[in-house]
Parts: sequence; C-alpha cells; structure tokens
Amino acid sequence: MHGSSIEAYSPRVAATSDSYHVGVDIGGTFTDLVAVSTAGQTYRAKSPTTPDDYSQGIADGLDVLAQASGLELSELMGATDLFINGTTVVTNAIAELKGRHVGVIITAGFGDTLRIARSARTNDRDLHTQTPPPDIVRRTDVLEVDERIDFAGREIVALNADQVRQAAQTLVDQHGCDAIAICFLWSFANPAHEQEAKQIVSQRYPDVFVSVSSDVFPVAREYERLVTTVFNAFTSKGVAEYVGALEGRLSELGCAVRPALMQSVGGLLSPEEARGLPIELINSGPVGGVVGARALAERLGLRDVVTADMGGTSFDCALIKDLQLTEAHRAQLGKFATGLSMIDISAIGAGGGSIFWLDARGAPRVGPDSAGAVPGPACYGRGGTEPTVTDVALAMGLMDPEYFLGGSISLDADAARQAITARIADPLSWELDRTLAGLYQIVVDAMSNAVRAISIERGHDPRHFAMVGYGGASGLFVPLICRTMGISELVIPGNAAVFSAYGLLWSDAVRSMVQTVNWIVPAAPLEPVNQVLAGLAEQAREALRARGFAEEAIDVRYEGDFKFAGQAFELTIPLPAGELTDEHRGQLMQDYISTYERLNGPGTSWEGFPIVMLNARVTATAAVPRPQVQEYSPNGGAPEAAVHERRSIVEPESGERVEVDVYRGERLHSGIEIRGPAVIEDVDTTVFVPAGATCRLDEHRYYRMGGL
Repeated sequence: MHGSSIEAYSPRVAATSDSYHVGVDIGGTFTDLVAVSTAGQTYRAKSPTTPDDYSQGIADGLDVLAQASGLELSELMGATDLFINGTTVVTNAIAELKGRHVGVIITAGFGDTLRIARSARTNDRDLHTQTPPPDIVRRTDVLEVDERIDFAGREIVALNADQVRQAAQTLVDQHGCDAIAICFLWSFANPAHEQEAKQIVSQRYPDVFVSVSSDVFPVAREYERLVTTVFNAFTSKGVAEYVGALEGRLSELGCAVRPALMQSVGGLLSPEEARGLPIELINSGPVGGVVGARALAERLGLRDVVTADMGGTSFDCALIKDLQLTEAHRAQLGKFATGLSMIDISAIGAGGGSIFWLDARGAPRVGPDSAGAVPGPACYGRGGTEPTVTDVALAMGLMDPEYFLGGSISLDADAARQAITARIADPLSWELDRTLAGLYQIVVDAMSNAVRAISIERGHDPRHFAMVGYGGASGLFVPLICRTMGISELVIPGNAAVFSAYGLLWSDAVRSMVQTVNWIVPAAPLEPVNQVLAGLAEQAREALRARGFAEEAIDVRYEGDFKFAGQAFELTIPLPAGELTDEHRGQLMQDYISTYERLNGPGTSWEGFPIVMLNARVTATAAVPRPQVQEYSPNGGAPEAAVHERRSIVEPESGERVEVDVYRGERLHSGIEIRGPAVIEDVDTTVFVPAGATCRLDEHRYYRMGGL
C-alpha cells in the first residue's frame, strides 16, 4: 500500500489558464467520460466498452471528449490536472472466475477451509442445491505447514520455514501457480508467522504475487479472511495488466498526471496501491455514482437519499443516511462470503440491455443476461434479436428513435417491436401494447424490490427519503419506482447518462483500517482497545501523508463492529473520536441496542448477554479539490415553447395509448415546470413524467420531480 507518487490524486498546479478534471467510468455497455474545466464548463462523451482492451475504449472516448471541448486531444490531456477511473476489471474477474492460478499456504490441519466454507449454504431442503462454492483454488494447490499462534497472539508452534520453502517450490515450479495466498490461524492477533512466510516466498520467487491475510484483512473468521486473501491474489494479474495498459495509454496521449482509481469504500487509490491490493477495486464503477449523488444531495440540502443507477447492464441502488454513505461489511460475492467492506450497493440485472425471456412456466422475466454493447438490443441494428428493456421503452413510444443519446445513435423501432412480438407477445398470445405495459411493470417491480432491500430490509422507511436517479435509462423508470415505494421527491441530473463518471470527480482520498479486538464493552479494560484504535488511526493517517496530504487536511472517523456475545454477525456503530472512557460504555451499548432493534424489531435484543465489540474500524479521509458547478439563472418562459411534438405512447400505469407532449431539454429554461403525463428528452436522459406528477428544471439543470 506504499508508493512514492502523490500525483495520482493530488492535482498538479495548472500550467494553462483552463485546466480539467477527467472522470472515466467503464460500464458493461458503454464507457462514460466527463471533463470539467476550472471555469465549471462540463463536457461528456460515451464510447462502446472494449472488454478485450479497456484502455482502447477509454482512448476512443477521450478523442470524442476532446472534440466536444473544442480542443485537440493532446491539448486536453496536457491540461488535465486530475484523472479518475472507475473500472469493472475486478468485478468481472470474480463474476467470471477468470484470474491467476493461485496456490495457498495454510496452517496444518486447515487445508479444507475453502471447501468446507460455511457448511449448509441455503434453507432449501433439496440436497442437490446444497452445493459448495466454486473451486477458486484447486484442492491440490492448498498446502499445509506447521505453525500455530493462539487466540491471544502467543506462539504455540514455531513456523517451519523449510516446509514453507518446499510448499512454495511445489506450488510454483510443479503446479505452475503464479500467485500465492498465505493465511494462518489467528494471524490477525500476531502476524509474525505470515510475514516471515511472505519473506521466504518473495525471496525465492520475486515475480510471484504474494497475498497475506494480515495485510489484506486482519480480522477474525478464517474462512472469510482466506477468501478475501485468495481473491486479492486471484485478481492481481488483471489489475496489474489493466493499470499498466491505462498508464501506458495515457502517457502516449500526453496526459499530464497519472490515473487514480476508485476503491470500493468510495476513495481513491494510486496505481501502486491498486496493484498491491487489487481487491479494493471491487465495485469501483458504481461507487462513483453514489459519491456523486451524495455531493448532489448536499448541494440541494437533502440528507437522506436513495440512489438509483440504471445503466446498460444493471440497476444499482444504494442508501445515503445523514449524508453518510452506507457501507456493507463481510460482503457476499456470488456464493463467496468475504471480509470485504464496500459501499452497500444492491445490483440486479435490469439495465437497458437486459433481456426479457419466458421461464419454464411461460412467465415473462427480465435479466440477468444482457445484450451488452455488441450485438446490443434489437433496436441497435447490430444483429441483436432478443427483446431488451430499451426495446420495450422504444416500442412504447417513450423514446425517439432519432434522438437516442442526443441523436448520436439512430434506433430501429420496427426491429424492437418484432423482437418483442416474436419472443414474448406471440408465445403468450398477447396484444403488443398489453405486452409492453406488462414488461415495463416487471422492470419496475424488480427495481422496487432492489430499493426495498437497501431500505426497508435495513430498517429504513423509504418514504422519508428522496431519490436521485441516474444512468441513461433511469428517467423512464424511477418515477414509478418512487410511486411504488412511496418516495415523494425525485432528482434526475441532466447528465444522468454519464453521472457515475461525473461522480468520480467528487471522490476523496480514503484509507480504511480494521482489526479484531474482541472487547467486552461492559467489563473489559479500555487500554488495549484504545491502543488498537490509536494504531489504526496512525496507519490510516500515514497512508494519506505518504500521498502528499497535510496532517491538518486529514479527518478520521472511528467505528466498531458490535454483537451480543454468542452471535455470529455484527452491526457497525460509530465510536467517539479519541480515547474511549468508562463514560462511553453505557452509550455504546445503548447505541447498539437501538440499532439492533431498529433492524430486528422492538424487544429483540438479547437480555443478559454482554455486548462485544469484535472489530475496531478507522477511516481517514482527505479532501481532493472539487470541480466547479455551474448555476443557471431562471429565465422564465412558458413550457409550451419547449414542446417538440405530440406523441402516442403506451402509458405505463394504465397500459392505454395516450397522446402526450414531448419536450426537448435544450429548449427548457431553469424554473419551468411541466405537468404529467409528459416526456422530456435531453441529451443524456429521457424523463417520463407520470400523470399527477410535476417536473421542474432547477438552477443546476437537475430535473426535480414531485407529486409522485
């Protein structure tokens, strides 16, 4: 985690009168790019994602971005002060299980930890479904060595260095492993054996990536710790190749700074840090949108927000409470329980490219398969024949086939209707308009369930939240999600289609540290836990100081993972800054009980069981300079002046054909209010205003919708 360069996210002093911050978000379908000048002028671009070489899609997009800004590409790159990238490379590697050939060195007697996992996996009584997680490490590539540390960190059995050397030789020379994960029992209490083993392996095989659990995740529960350590090794090649290609491409283009990469907890990493802890890049892209939504909410005076990101491949939602991003600890990745902390984002396969299909009962379903960028939805005219969410919106009349992405792409409405008819309507013997309304409602229901998962199921009432909707397709669906969930206020930024890339530019430098302490709150001594908290805080501060941030610019937040003694899972509760005292014990226990009963119901706390703080968490944050935000003065005028046409649409709620006014965003002035039902078409979003709702364009060119 230690590197020498600070320019990855400490902007240089501009050499030109107008310099730029550039954000790049790589999605499953499109790569989105945004450049903001020092004067606040914003430029955007989209290019097809190129999975074989992501840097090529970025280069293509940068060329378009330069044209939009009126500069030569070399001029734009030379004037770039900050370049931030959100990437899917780690997410894709884990989803597809394509990564390095990893070998594991583990404490003798625990070689089957990965295989045993968490024993029974589901509540399903069908034994055929009680399958173990996939083998990310071959069983023959897990080798045991003699060593033992006890729960208190005392050495019981010395590390057998010869066995470590032999294990490394077997894994690398005989089995062909190109990465090694080391995970010993109780190493979070005393990492000495792991660090010694790492040194032995690295001295013998300096080119082999070594991942050590006491560096990656020094926390109790050996299975989650091992999985996280293995995934860190597993994804290291993809990240190293990607970061190297990105740095090389930007250097060729004359970029004035090195790239920074978004991490899973919402902060920035340098290239060196990303190579050392590649697992930190999980969910890198979607996090940018959530960070941007928090900045937007703060600007508008909103404290509690649900975010809804509907892009080409998925629908992602998250919850912001009191302007704090909600984090998930011990995150689940597919069938794998990990120790990862990340912004709590619920994702489902219901994006613009998600495919509709009929299940074995003949019931229509959507996703998770996506048409992607190639061949794309049927309406793209690139050979796709499967009906997608975009095809349905187009066939309903909610989109203009000649104004997709501001007219940069033309769509084929006939192909969309044909795909829906052939795959869904005809097999069900349904009339087309009825089919369209039904498929639209399936998407709304699926996305409403995702919102329910991060709000109601976390003990929060969504009716007390506003929604921020972004992603190119969100404006067509999130108004009715709000109506379904009882959310009365909706904000859709005018740059919705590239908002996640824009949100990257609002990221700070963040370092989060965690360590198991097993502190019994009502009775255990305070000194050990205070020592751990102070040590973690210093580690986090030092990581940011090493990146060039001054001590006074660093803010530190303290948290603890609490549970009742005997429970298997914890809840994260804020801790007071500085040292804990006896006066804090009662308040911490009350805070935990309140949070526990908010999630599980009144009276559900465990009476008579002491409360334990299993882990201490410390997060240090240093602000990175923000882009300027333009404001527009209200120009008044009648909304009728912005009407582009009257259009027949399938009204989503009634399923009936109705005539509505269609407005063009570039003709709308801030302050104008539109009453539904109506459609607003802008370059980066299309907004459906339902009957009974009103939509106003504010001074930031955000679409503010009420009456939902």
